[in-house]
Amino acid sequence: MGFRPSKKRHRHMVAEDVNLIPLLNIFTIVIPFVLLTAVFAKTAIIDIYLPQERAGVLEKSSAPAEVFTIMVTERGFQLGGIGRGVVVPRKEGTYDIETLREEVGKVKDAHPSQEEVIIMLKPDIPYDLVVQVMDAARDTTRKVGGKEVVRTLFPLVSLGEAK
Repeated sequence: MGFRPSKKRHRHMVAEDVNLIPLLNIFTIVIPFVLLTAVFAKTAIIDIYLPQERAGVLEKSSAPAEVFTIMVTERGFQLGGIGRGVVVPRKEGTYDIETLREEVGKVKDAHPSQEEVIIMLKPDIPYDLVVQVMDAARDTTRKVGGKEVVRTLFPLVSLGEAK
């Protein structure tokens, strides 16, 4: 003989609605917090150019006469090409960027139509020094009448490996 089912088992289960208000409150707090504290990557781009191919035969020992070169060595900077013969030695163990900037300005005064410079570097040169040399070759600032005036020197910068 079978047992009669209990009356307690036949209760109807009513589904309750999910309360989304606490979840929405969390999203309204978390999303602005994440957006305010996020660090967005800032990148800086330094334009460099490949040197233009010149007509004629190049000597292996030196750059062509119409190209301006700056070689970064352990002893300082050596200017070549149209700036041939100028050496900017290191001062007290540091590279003298200001004197380099002055010498590059003198080369620009002598060759105002030239816009290209090749910077020759050893592989172990720090990146910060590379950027400083590029900045010194590109432009300089002077105070004229109480205002700083930017003078463009050699805007087309190319990099090469010094051997």
